[in-house]
Amino acid sequence: MIARDVLVVGAGVVGLSCAIELSEAGHRVRLLAAETEGTVSSVAASLWAPSHVERSERVREWAYLTLARLRRDAGPETGVREQPSRTIGVEPWLPDPWMRAFAPAVAGVSAGTLPAGYRAATATTMTLVDTARYLPWLRGRLAALGIGIERRALASLDDAPQADVTVLAAGFGSRALAHDPEMSGLSTRVLRLENPGLTRTTIVRDGPYAGAFVVPRFDDVVVGCGAWQEGDELPDGSTLHELGSAIEPALVDARVQGSAVGTRPVRSRVRVERETLAGRNVVHCYGHGGAGVALSWGTARAVAELVAR
Repeated sequence: MIARDVLVVGAGVVGLSCAIELSEAGHRVRLLAAETEGTVSSVAASLWAPSHVERSERVREWAYLTLARLRRDAGPETGVREQPSRTIGVEPWLPDPWMRAFAPAVAGVSAGTLPAGYRAATATTMTLVDTARYLPWLRGRLAALGIGIERRALASLDDAPQADVTVLAAGFGSRALAHDPEMSGLSTRVLRLENPGLTRTTIVRDGPYAGAFVVPRFDDVVVGCGAWQEGDELPDGSTLHELGSAIEPALVDARVQGSAVGTRPVRSRVRVERETLAGRNVVHCYGHGGAGVALSWGTARAVAELVAR
């Protein structure tokens, strides 16, 4: 393998994973980002779940690779653990065949334990990736490899430092840098509450609370609801608190610890490919939708393979 000078643009979970993968492969890596701690990844709940992303075999492969890596690295330091989870709905549903083998067995849940108006539910375990711990852990991995993060916003790739290969992994910010009109944004507001002792995730399929989720993390609980097009009015913090309390009554008196808005970078296909752009050798790695965490290590490996060509 020929060691190359590689510039990675973006310091969300995808950019950090790419930088680590490339450095461990022997390349000389420099990381540049407009934000280091205020990325979309940092406001994620986040469960390992490939959402708002194409359903293809390559995405399935990236998802499996990432899940194996996350489970290998699981622990309090990384913020990764297996967590009980239930999905609730008004009517029963069949398991999604595309998600086969992604999670342990699914069992039924007694309707008597559900919020008013809900009659169906399934229980399983899901991999929690607490980004409040996971992202600092990734940045620590980078630091151990001798790579710092240079904070600089780019108006275009013309402003970026020269490198043998530039990896564009700036999430929604990649739309402007790559001049990619195909990418759109889906925004979500999340509310962080103190955790009164919840240990179970709840995801709502339909009904009056459709799209809502309540995700206990190591140090808080994240409540959110749905994904909204650019320009739409997002639910405010009070609405989310009421919603979370309706699903998990223990949250009624939980203290608010913060809120944030993140925009998911959505494309018809995740863009992982190489091209010449603005006179540069560019490897694109963006458009992960709501699956940035779920696909991070799989797409990082694909990026490393393209850089090595």
